[in-house]
Parts: sequence; structure tokens; C-alpha cells
Amino acid sequence: MTIEEKVGQLLMVHFHGKMANQDSKQLIQNLKVGGIIYYTWANELSCPHQVQNLSLGLQKQTHKNRLNIPLLIAVDQEGGVVSRLQYGFTDFPGNWAIGRTNNPLLAQQSAYALGQELKAVGINMNLAPVIDINTSSHHPIIGIRSFGSDPYTVSLFADYTLRGYQQAQMIATLKHFPGHGDACIDSHCHLPSLQKSQKELESTDLLPFKKLAQDVEVIMTAHLLVPALDPKRCSTLSEPTLTYLRENLNFQGVILSDSLSMQAIAESCPSFEEAAIQALQAGCDMLLLGGKSLLESHSMLEFSLSDIQRIHHALVYAVKVGRISEQRLNQAVERILNLKKRYLSISQTKKLSIQQHVTTLDHQKIAQCIASTALQITSGDPTCLNSVHHKQLVVLAPQLLAQNIKNASLLELSQKTQSWFYDLAPSYHDISAAQYLTEQADLALIFCYNAWKYEAQAALIQAVLDLGKPVILVSTRDPIDSSLFPHTYLTLTTFSPSLFSMQAVYKLLAGECK
Repeated sequence: MTIEEKVGQLLMVHFHGKMANQDSKQLIQNLKVGGIIYYTWANELSCPHQVQNLSLGLQKQTHKNRLNIPLLIAVDQEGGVVSRLQYGFTDFPGNWAIGRTNNPLLAQQSAYALGQELKAVGINMNLAPVIDINTSSHHPIIGIRSFGSDPYTVSLFADYTLRGYQQAQMIATLKHFPGHGDACIDSHCHLPSLQKSQKELESTDLLPFKKLAQDVEVIMTAHLLVPALDPKRCSTLSEPTLTYLRENLNFQGVILSDSLSMQAIAESCPSFEEAAIQALQAGCDMLLLGGKSLLESHSMLEFSLSDIQRIHHALVYAVKVGRISEQRLNQAVERILNLKKRYLSISQTKKLSIQQHVTTLDHQKIAQCIASTALQITSGDPTCLNSVHHKQLVVLAPQLLAQNIKNASLLELSQKTQSWFYDLAPSYHDISAAQYLTEQADLALIFCYNAWKYEAQAALIQAVLDLGKPVILVSTRDPIDSSLFPHTYLTLTTFSPSLFSMQAVYKLLAGECK
């Protein structure tokens, strides 16, 4: 392989298009990129048929390359709040809901089912599971993406999740090393610092990685400053940190960086080209150049085709002038090619016959079981549920929950139901409308989504509670929301905003389950 071909294999990139196009052709045939990552906002992902055609078209573009190396095609399909594929796919609840079931077999079953659905549309790599420990309940950056707050619980459920992915022959990715769960700052926005001793880290955040590092093919880094491992450089750019992963945890697979477009990286390096060079020097084998900045001031920041070309050129130049040794480059490429050899084949690029939906009744039953088992009555008197059907009901919820609430028939709980949907940070008009509708009703059913984070959303809920009418509160994301409003008629916690979690709420309120 030429240096240019080798460097291309290191890059996992995104492009805009619902099918293979000239941009993807440039990336695959000119830069020889090793992987593509899908995003809903970039690739539509409207139905299984479209996703499958996209995957087939991209793999077909590799056939004209001199070496015809198939692509890693990846997606963030964690379940719950991070699910890129929705239409025609099973809407599995996320990790926290799975952990709440106390049944690790459900983790294995859901991962196997999810892996089967991804493979059916030509996706061969899932950037999951998250094995961060959600130890900071007041700063839940990871939140319900985690299996829980106990490292042994996280390790157990992640272990069974890996078994499910392996059963489906799906490449899984443990993330985010060395552990993002105790950070109080989101690395999408700034560089967090994890102030723990190495001994503390090894008994908490590092423990799941220690237990599972030899059972997984890929581990993703976190953009964190962890002084106990390296006081100067963030983990993605830290040779001591990644050497710890190799030597202390005996990880032999591919180290994948988290997206280099994130603000934590921008704060750590003068340029993205420099970040890519430092990440490879530190020990990352594959560099993720996908995603958008989450900062409002940089909300349009994403890697363009020209950005990726510059990064590719910078890496090639760094090798040619000796800043990056060819030995280090070869080491990374060999790991990537060995991974592809084990999991990918030319036969996978042939068209499969699928229906408009890849979800099955069996997969949906697994999701339903997780959702209903995880649902918790946090506080209040469940006997109040007996008369919901006969009361005049108002349903209040953030707009992003509207479709799942409607699809779960929650607006049909009562013969007389009104509803009001609003932004995560509702306006003064939304608060006034919520109060007005509640005054006309006998009972308010309020859904909250990270009210701890959105002051205006918490204000709306409190304004409704202050009216003195009975309120049933449903916390659909981070469970800290349940503790913010102690004076409710009844508080339910779903640990997931998925459709099946909303259906579990419906069944409980409609008296269809205990």
C-alpha cells in the first residue's frame, strides 16, 4: 500500500447524501477512506430500503479501487436517546432502562436483535455500547446512556451486550475510554477534567474497560483531561493514557478516537490537522471525522470534504517527513485490516432482500419487555390510576416526545383529552397555555425531558403544580427530574423516551398492567 492508501484507511468520515454520490466517490476512490459513519441529518436514513441502498452504493464504489478494501460502515445506534435509525427499525430503550431490568439476558437479546437489523442494511459496525458509569447524578452528561451508577452492574450488562453483538457478527465499540460518567462538562462543548487518583479510577471508571478490553474489537477514546494518567494532554491525544489501555488492560484491538470535531479537541490543539497527527502519534488507530459541533456559536461546524482532504494531506506529509513513523502508521493500518478481514467480506456488499421494515415481532417483544420492566412508580399513590379514563385530561410534553406519545395512544387515555407540546425550553406563552388548559382539566399528565437542565421547562411544570390540580409526572430521561417535583399525584420514571417506554406508560395508566 502507498502511504496515501494507508492514511486513508485511518479515516472514518461522514458525507451528505441519501445515496452514494460524487462526494462519497471522492472520499472512497481518491482518499481511500477506511470507514463511513451515518447521521440522520447527513444521510436521511428514512427507511431500511434507503439505508441498504446507501450501504450497497458505497461498497460498490470501493470496487474500483486498486486494492478493493471494503468499508467499515458505522452508526451510533445505542438505543434510547442515541438512535440514528428509527423508521422501520426497532426503537429499543437505552442502557439505563436495560440495567433497570436486572436481567442481563435482555441486554444480550436486544444487542443481537439490533445487530441483525444493522447487518440487514449493510452496516457492519455499531459505536456502542456506552460503558461510562453515571456516577455524577447532579451532572448527568452521560445520564441514561449508561447502564447504571455501579461499575460492576455496568460491566455485567456490557458483557452480555457484547455477547449479543458477537452473536450477530456485528463489530461493537466500547466507549468512552477512560470514562466520561463522572465529568461535569460535556466534551462536545469544552474539555472536561476528571480529578481522581489512579487507584480511584481503577475501582470505578476503568473497571468495565479492564473487565472487557480483551473481549471487544474496538474501543473509543474520550476527550477528557485525566491528570492521574496524563496531567497535560486530553486522553485522545495522550500517549501515556493509550499506552495504559494497551499495556495495563492488554487491549489488542483498534483504538478509535471520538469525533475530532468536538470542542474539547478544538481547545486542545491549534488545528484539526494537528489534532489528527497528535491522536495518531498517541496511539489512536482510526480517527473519527464525523458529526457536528453542539455549541450554538459553532452549530454549523462539521468536517467538509475539503477539511478531510487537508487532514489526509497533513497526515501523509507528517509520515513523509518523519514526524509520524511509518512503523506507527503500519501498526494502525494492520489492526484495521485485520478487523475487516475478520468481519467483512465482498459477499456482504451484495444486495439482500428485505422488506420496508427490518424490525420483527420478536424484536418488538424484547423492547416491550425492557420498557415495561424498567418503568418505575417513583412516588405517589397508584390507586389514583383507577379513574383516569373518566377524567378530563390535559397532556403536556416537550415537542420531541409528541410523536411517541401520540403513537402510544396516550392522547386516548381519556374520553376528553387536550394536549400542548412545547420546546425543551418553553416560552412564557407555553407556560400560560399549560396553566390555562390545566385549569379546565381534572388531571394533568406532564412529561418531562431533562427539566434539571432546562430552567424554563422546570418553571412550566412548577407553574402547573402550583395550581393545586392533580398531576401525574412522567420523567422520560435523566432520573434526577423525578426528585425535582416532590408534590405530584403520581411520578413515573421510564429511563427512556422510546416508543415502547411510552406504551408502557399507557398500559399502566390504562390499567392494562399492574
